[in-house]
Amino acid sequence: MFLETVAHDEVQRTIATHYQRNQEIVNRKFHEVLDALVRMSQDIIKPEENELRQVNPILSADRRYYPFFSGCIGALDGTHVAVRVGGDKKEKYWNLRKQHPTMNVLAICNFKMEFIYTYVGTPGRAHDSKILTYCAQNDEYFPTPPEGRYFLVDSGYPNRKGYLSLYRRTRYHPHQWRGGPPTNENKMFNKCHSSLRSVVERTFGVWKGKFAIIRNPARYDLQTHCKIVVATMTLHNFIRRSLRVDKDFQEYEQMEKEELDFSDSDDVDVETQRRSYIPTGDAYMEGIRNSIAKHIWRARR
Repeated sequence: MFLETVAHDEVQRTIATHYQRNQEIVNRKFHEVLDALVRMSQDIIKPEENELRQVNPILSADRRYYPFFSGCIGALDGTHVAVRVGGDKKEKYWNLRKQHPTMNVLAICNFKMEFIYTYVGTPGRAHDSKILTYCAQNDEYFPTPPEGRYFLVDSGYPNRKGYLSLYRRTRYHPHQWRGGPPTNENKMFNKCHSSLRSVVERTFGVWKGKFAIIRNPARYDLQTHCKIVVATMTLHNFIRRSLRVDKDFQEYEQMEKEELDFSDSDDVDVETQRRSYIPTGDAYMEGIRNSIAKHIWRARR
């Protein structure tokens, strides 16, 4: 009953009729399973032992990115999920671009398309970089990159220690390359970075594709919907780790970057966002980025 509800976004009245059960029972069992999956997430949505300190075998096997991005341990991004709120909260959660209330979900994934961290419930008006700052400084479960390691982030985040961003004011979206290949090392870096970082869009794509309750307008209150996000991410990881052939994962693994949906991305100039970050480490990551760019450019032939 729970799986039908989250996968197909069925209303509980329909579920009750289908399973010949009282609607009160359906609702009670839905919340029991929901709470169990949230507890299970503590063991499922986290990095595996030593995962953040080792080179991912999927990355090391791909000569487009290795050894250039050998310090990369995953990708980080935010995505918006519709919520149902009222009163003062409606203005706080209102998303101007989507024209309905949303929460901004921060997530980190590895190259196996598994979620290793998520933070839910932040109002949709909050900027990605501010959410990351808060999580990195205040959440004891946040997977801080070890020395020499980093997550890939998009242009909505500054380039700082542990988080490798793109060169600003340099093209990197797929449709921008139709005029020809990159003409300098900065553009080449951005193209490779963007292609590698697309794993997080692929992961979001599988997750939202499997669970219609995430894609559609929210039926539940904010607290319950936050639990639903965590529960469905837990199921996403459970399915992936089961090692069973799954058509949704196969589809997104084979999908070209040009086909991915960037509608949730906050690709804006981050000059005004730097104040929310501790500046220590920026110069360090700029050195890492410049070094990678030079090596990619030299190895292009």
